[in-house]
Parts: sequence; C-alpha cells; structure tokens
Amino acid sequence: MSTQGIFLDVVGLSYGCGTTQGTTTSDYAYRYETGHVVTFSIGALVLGGSIGKPLMTISDLLPENTPISDPRLINRARLLYSLSPAQGFEEPIIIDTKIQNVITKYASQVDLDASSESNLDDVLSKICGELKLSPKSVSHTRNHLRREAAGFKVMRDIQIPVRDGNFVLGDVYLPMGHGKRYPVLLSCTIYGRRVICSGPDLEDEKDIAAFEKVEDDWHSTLAGVDIQVPDDRIWTGDWIRQRGFENIATFNTFRYVPHGYAMVKIDPRGVSQTPGTRGVPGQLAADFFDAVEWAAEQSWSDGSSALVGSSYGANVQWSVAQMRPKGLKCFVPFASMASSSDEQDQTSNVLLLGDIDLYREAAYPGGIPNHRFLTDWSHRMKRASPKWNDQVDLLKLMNAKPFDDDLWRGLSTQPGEISLPCFLSASQLFIIHGRGAYEAFRAMSSKHVHLQVVDCDYYPWASNESSAKILQFLDRHLRGADYVKLERVGIQMRLGNREWYWRTEKDWPVPGTRYTKWYLRSDGSLSTSPESGPAKRFEYSTKTPPSGKKCGVSFQSLQFEEDVDFAGHFTATLSVSSSMPDADVVVTLWIVDEQGNAIPFGAKGEAEPLAKGFLRASHRKTDPSKSLLERPWHTHTRDDYAPLELDEIVLIEVEILPAAGRIRKGWRLRLDISPTEAQPDIPGYRPLPMRTFYEEEHAEGINAVHLGRDRMGYITCPVVPCKQGYPNVL
Repeated sequence: MSTQGIFLDVVGLSYGCGTTQGTTTSDYAYRYETGHVVTFSIGALVLGGSIGKPLMTISDLLPENTPISDPRLINRARLLYSLSPAQGFEEPIIIDTKIQNVITKYASQVDLDASSESNLDDVLSKICGELKLSPKSVSHTRNHLRREAAGFKVMRDIQIPVRDGNFVLGDVYLPMGHGKRYPVLLSCTIYGRRVICSGPDLEDEKDIAAFEKVEDDWHSTLAGVDIQVPDDRIWTGDWIRQRGFENIATFNTFRYVPHGYAMVKIDPRGVSQTPGTRGVPGQLAADFFDAVEWAAEQSWSDGSSALVGSSYGANVQWSVAQMRPKGLKCFVPFASMASSSDEQDQTSNVLLLGDIDLYREAAYPGGIPNHRFLTDWSHRMKRASPKWNDQVDLLKLMNAKPFDDDLWRGLSTQPGEISLPCFLSASQLFIIHGRGAYEAFRAMSSKHVHLQVVDCDYYPWASNESSAKILQFLDRHLRGADYVKLERVGIQMRLGNREWYWRTEKDWPVPGTRYTKWYLRSDGSLSTSPESGPAKRFEYSTKTPPSGKKCGVSFQSLQFEEDVDFAGHFTATLSVSSSMPDADVVVTLWIVDEQGNAIPFGAKGEAEPLAKGFLRASHRKTDPSKSLLERPWHTHTRDDYAPLELDEIVLIEVEILPAAGRIRKGWRLRLDISPTEAQPDIPGYRPLPMRTFYEEEHAEGINAVHLGRDRMGYITCPVVPCKQGYPNVL
C-alpha cells in the first residue's frame, strides 16, 4: 500500500518506487511505499533516490548531512532550479514534455556526480538555451540550498498590490512545509532588501548573478573579509566586512524563519527595483499598511503579523502601528523610531531616520546640525536605488529649518496614541538612536511595552544578542504562548574591556536610582562635595589639537573605593563663555584605570566613552514643563535662540543620553568638556563624523568653563544598585 508524500515545489517530476510510478502532481504529491527507495528522474536522466518520506527536496537525493558545498548536491540542485524562470520559489518548477525531451537529449552529457561545480556549465547552457531559460549560478544554487538546510525558502520579487493600483516588491521567506500557515514578520526599509542592501536589475542576468554571489560570499566568508560587490549600489567599508546582519535595517531570516515565522521584506516605491518616487506624502506608510493587510490574506499566513526592523526599519513602523492594519498584533522598532501620519506634509517619508522627535534626535541633536551624517546617508540611499528620484531635497530642507517648529513637531511621533504591544530598544552612544525609545517607553499606554538598552553598534543585536528575547515577545503576542515572562527592561551593562552582562529591571528609570552630583573643582578634580572659592576660568581653544594632545578641558575623580553601576540619564550643568558668538559644548564621560588609561567601553573592545552629550550654547533655553529630574528639555526655537555676548557667562544644562556601565574599584571618572567630539589623547577613539560643529565653520576662538563665586559646575550621574546580571545566551 502506497503513501502520499510531497516533493516540494516541483510539478511533473517522474518517480518510481517498486510498482508505484508516476509524476508529481500540481500539488507536488507523489506516492511511495513505506521503507522503500523512491527514484526521481527527468526524462532519461536519473537525479537520484531516497527512502520515501512525507516531505522531500532535491537535498534528500543524497546521503543525509551532505554539505551544500558538495558538487554532487550543487549539480543536481542547479539543474533542477534552472528549469524555472523564477529567482526563488514564487512559482513551482514545472517539468513538462518539452523539458523532459531536452533533458533526455543531453542526458549522456550530464555528470551529476562530477567532482567539480563547473562541470555542468556547458551542458546546462545548452539545455537552458533550447528552453529559453537562464541557468542558475553556483552561488544562486548554494543560497537556495543554504536556506533549505536551515529549514526555509524564499519567494523573490513578489508584486504586492497597493491601494492606488500600483505595487511594491517584496521577498517572502517561508518555513519549509506544504499547506501550512505562519505568523508573519514584515519589514520595510529604504536601502533595498537583498544582502547587503539594494538589489539586482531583474532584466540583467549578470546583475542577478552578482547579487547572488554577494549573498553567498556573505555567508561563506569570515567577518573582516571584504566582499566583492558589483558596483557602488552596495555600500562598502565596514558594511561588506560585517557578518552580523544580512541586510541593513531588517532582521536576519536565518534567525527568525526557522522558528516558524514567515518574513516579508519590502522595498517601498523608489527603492531598488520598485518603481516610483521616494518621499511622496503619506505614500510609504499607506503602502506598508496595505502590505500588512495583503499578508494577512495569503495562503501561507495565519492572519497575524508583527512589524520588525532596526533604524529606518524601525522608524517606518510607528505610523503603521498607529493605523492598526488587519492582523497586526505587535511591533518591534529596534534601535530608533520615528514616523508621521499620512496627512503630514511632503517631508513625511524622507525624514524617517530619527527617533520619536526628529529635530532633537536626527536633524539637530543638542541644536548641532547632523549635516555630515545626513549628507552621507542621503548619498548612500540614492546610490542603492539609482533608477529613481526623491520628491524632497533633504539637505535643502534641513538648512532651511535650523530651529524646532511646526514642521518638525508635525513629523514627530505621538507614541502615547499607540496601544499595541511593543518591543523597544535604544543604542548607547550613537546619538541618533539613543533617545526616542525612552520617551516612547514613558508615553506608551500598553502594559506590554519592553525596553532594551543595547550597544552603539546596534544593527546585529536584533538577530543575535537580543533575538531570543524578541522571539519570546513574538511567541507571546503572535502565538499566544503563555509561558513567556519577558523582562520589562533589559540593559547591556558594560564593564569595559569587551565585557558586559544583561541586567534586568522592572521599569525605566531603574528603580532605586540615585542621581548623584559630581562637582567640578578648581584643582581639576571631580568630587561629590562642592567647594566655594574664588572665581576660576578653565580656557580651551575651539579648534581640535593634533593627535596625542588633549581637546578641551578635563576633570577627574579620585579612585573609586568600590564598584559603582551607572544606568540612566546623565546631565551636565555648567557655566560657560566664549570669545565667539556661539559655542558647541560636548560633554564626554570616560572611565580610566589605575594607570590613567581610558577603559574601552565598546562591546567589541573599541575605544568608547561611558556616555556623551551635546549642546549648542545659543540653544540653552529649557522648558521646565517638559524637563524631568533626569533629563532637561531644550526648546530649540527661534524665539529662544540666544547667541553669546563676548565673554558672557551663561548657565547651560547639557543632556547626556542614557548609558549603562560599571566603574570598578580603583578606577576613576573623567569628564571632558570640548568643542567637538574629537579627543586626540584617547588612543583609538574615532567618533563617527556625523555633526558639523560651530567651531569648524568659524575662526579660532576661546571657550571657557567657570567655577567659583557661586558658579558651580557638576555632572549628575544615575547611580543604581550594584548587582550582577546574567550572561548573554542566544
């Protein structure tokens, strides 16, 4: 008695098992006798055989655990995949009479067991030439096999219909199976959905092959190795040396799809191969909304979905979450978020690169323009999608709007209006994705809001260090798993020298936080005790000195007598003056060891401070009604703009974005006050060139910090109870 099995995604494939023979049906079904070998063939060419089972693929025709690098597997899979025009499994491979005849014609020339991957090249070219198909490359084949080995497949370049009759393109990743339904994770970014970004011209076979090779190389080479890219559509530098995230601003398919989730990665209009213009008012949010509702109706969807992504892939989620499309149960805006409703003006889809407050978090942190970052970002974004244009000149808009006003406020998110469960994260130190999550956590009404405080290099975290928690969150809200007791707040507590641990808390700010003041003293020290005395002026040049020399002025504590944990918002309160009409004040907190060396606080051992913040002195006005004990709120309006008079001494409060770290017994706290982020006397410290500082565009001047005569300067630090957390476990 025979049993039915499935040879996934292949129709018309000949099989034989004893007296049972036939071809796979339109539903991919075949019959087999339990415990017996089934042989599969195309025309006169035998592909191989295996003991019959409920679900089979081409990989099952070789011994179990045959690696995807084995030429025998590659040859069989490459031949089979090349018999379809599809780039993935968006349509089945159909073996019709014509294909059978052509394969039979060349069967004697096909050596599927050849030891070289290239042995198939010539005959495959002949076969595909007669069938008017394009042969799949070895890399293309290996990419499919790699996914299959991990338990999933891809459907490429699916046209997702949107409300105005147009479409956006998406790739759909599905767990291996037949006729099953899955909860869906959707992401949408402006960078392009292929590894590492952008995407191939679908009319250019060589371009398709080049992008497949990029993906294959990404998976098969070590971190630190440059990947050969076809052109500058794919970002180079560190982007092609990292192996932490498959695609910029989305989550890794290999981390989430094998856990039983479908993933849909969408290119909005004007991105990669999706036709259209970027930045049309309300368009991206509406299209993403439509894609969510489309996914809920697909045969492979169980009707429930979540939005996922980091950076830009997080920012675009907020407006969609607010609109609540059918099936949307929760969202994961990991490291940064921002959005706008579809009634907002023409910038609404261009400026989705900041956090909750676009002015303070993306465009002008501390009132200092992020021109370098935005110029580079805009250039890279256009490079990834050279076919299409933007409706808005981002940099022109930025230059025209140096103060917070109705436009910026209209573009900012109102997280209090969103009630969906949410898994938030903020990055430490990056100063563009390090503020909004805390404001959202404070404002959101849902009781299922979780916050993660993670590393400056946040991109890989959602698919690595934080992924187990995100999966728990998704299991809870998409599958109803009631076993999940996910921490409300998780903090990467940095210990320095590549060490850190996870710290769990019930709320943010951390319960039991003591906001301790460290006072600047006239001898250049930091102390928890203030001093009174004559006026003293600490002067420094507005220009960055050569390498090895200190920039600005520093104050340093005595050695700590015990370990102390910091976690939360910092603030610097300073009396400053300048010989110039304005001054950028950069406040950086370092931890130094017994020998006076700065402890590297980057998670990977890179030179990074504990915390830092910025303020342009002319933007010093605060709004008491919006300021909190731990965080000042600067108005940044034209009406409150207050340039400095010559040597006028003014009181400023510098917002230092939240950070977490431990200072060990015997170590010291060092406070730097400088005109830029540069600090040449810290070996290896290379802050990203993001901002355009006032001092860079003007002649050299002298800034000063003032103490004495009732002018106190101090840094307010969030001291939390010292405790040991748990190590990261994927």
